[in-house]
Amino acid sequence: MMAEHNKKNGLKGLFVVASLIAVAIAAVVYFFAMHRRRLNREKWKEYDECGLV
Repeated sequence: MMAEHNKKNGLKGLFVVASLIAVAIAAVVYFFAMHRRRLNREKWKEYDECGLV
């Protein structure tokens, strides 16, 4: 009975840790994607202002 209880808690803990890792990776990917998008917008900003694009 006790081993089954420990196994359930272990699976819950593993699921929580895996979820936190997935959220952290998603946050890092989102941050870099937004940073790259911001850099690209800055790069082409001058061309937008002068009407070439």
